[in-house]
Parts: sequence; C-alpha cells; structure tokens
Amino acid sequence: MLARVWNVLKPTLAVAALIAAALVSADKLDRQRAQPAIGVVASEPVITGAIAPAARR
Repeated sequence: MLARVWNVLKPTLAVAALIAAALVSADKLDRQRAQPAIGVVASEPVITGAIAPAARR
C-alpha cells in the first residue's frame, strides 16, 4: 500500500517542483526586465513601445 502511494506521490512532487521552478524563473525575469537599461532614454516612445513602428507595405 505504501509503495503505491509513493509511486503516485513521486510524479506529483516532480510536477510541483517543475511548476515552482517555472514560477521562480518567471519572477526573476520580470524583476530583471523592470530595471531600465543604462543609457537608454525612457521617454523615447519607440524604445518604450508606446508607439509601434509603422508597418511597411
């Protein structure tokens, strides 16, 4: 009985660990992107993405 519970618990814990690692990684990337690049003018609308570049035909 205990072996069956352990066989079910192992993949469950593995999936939970993968989800936790993905959340930590995403949080780390979000924190890195929140810091502005050095020397970049933040008021430039093309750099900030406020104005999308014109589509070429």
